[in-house]
Amino acid sequence: MMVQILAGLITYLLLAIHCQENFQESVSIKRVRELRILIQNELRYPGQEDSAGSSNDPPQKNHPPFAKT
Repeated sequence: MMVQILAGLITYLLLAIHCQENFQESVSIKRVRELRILIQNELRYPGQEDSAGSSNDPPQKNHPPFAKT
């Protein structure tokens, strides 16, 4: 149980650092959801933003811009 408590505390502290450095605000559910969607999209469509302008790559499928919540 102690490992779960420490993992939750570390996760919260990393979120707090991320929100403070990038948005100058404290952690909010809005920012947590936004970060979750970004991670889900990166896992579903890795490297999609890198190959968007390259003409040698095969055409990309038409994917929704955001993961469903």
